[in-house]
Amino acid sequence: MPASSLVKARRLLLAAPRGCMRDLQPLVRAWRSVGVHVEHLPFDAVLPDLATRVKARDDLDAVLFVGPARRAPATVLTAPFAMDRSNRRVPIGWLPATDAVSLRRFAATAARVHRRGGVEPGVALFSQWHPRYLHIVDRMETLLRHHLRTFRWTSDVITREGLVDAMGSGLGLGVYVGHGRSVGWVGYHGTRRHHFNSFVGEPMGAVLSLCCRTASRRRTGLSYSEALPLLGVAASSFGATSDTLHIDNTRWAVAICDVLTEGVTTVGELLVRAALRFRGVVSPYRLIGDPLAPLATPPAAFRRANAVPVYP
Repeated sequence: MPASSLVKARRLLLAAPRGCMRDLQPLVRAWRSVGVHVEHLPFDAVLPDLATRVKARDDLDAVLFVGPARRAPATVLTAPFAMDRSNRRVPIGWLPATDAVSLRRFAATAARVHRRGGVEPGVALFSQWHPRYLHIVDRMETLLRHHLRTFRWTSDVITREGLVDAMGSGLGLGVYVGHGRSVGWVGYHGTRRHHFNSFVGEPMGAVLSLCCRTASRRRTGLSYSEALPLLGVAASSFGATSDTLHIDNTRWAVAICDVLTEGVTTVGELLVRAALRFRGVVSPYRLIGDPLAPLATPPAAFRRANAVPVYP
């Protein structure tokens, strides 16, 4: 029997309004092309209770919940995971159904990430220009140095315009530390969703914002973490719906590095295993977009990343 046939097929539950299912088909086809069994849960006006559904199952590996754009990440989910019948964390990605164009862009972006190949997860490290956050990046570099290729694109060595271009290299993972707001990162003299309105680069697999409020809707119609997948910048993102503690974000950063060095393939798996490692507070955080977004980086992306100019 071939070794590949011994690998358990992953199962994903896609819950989305009936009118959105067609817009998501490029991603559904991509999932299926890599062996994911996709289970559809279409709904109309009444939102499904996904936590209860997951709790009754023990065969789900991930959930993508596409819902009304008027609902904020903090109001539709209580955490980035739901517990199943075996008390196993199942990652749940949220995506607001803003409009058909944005949904199709997200689906095409995530499908592209699934199909582009690669093995090693290249990692971009982003941060605000402040000793506290640069120290975290130093620590992450030390932890990852002998295991994975990393790219230090902190705000002391690259401009905001350079950052946008660098994020279009197509690496599997980017991690930001620093101050955050509902409209974006404080670093790089303020990074907002409108800075990506003309984004034409190769998308990242996942962008993790280990900071406050990037998944919050406070004083904005769409949070920064929600905007990144809908704008085609990444297949998934991760952010907090409220203020968070510096120590929690630091623990997330260290745990994420530990899991990366052990080997991991998807953003959902990365976050589940990292959360188990530090056993800290997870309730403020949300996973946005594809919970099965692969972290693998194709060779062409490494070449583009190596060519990104930075200040000496």
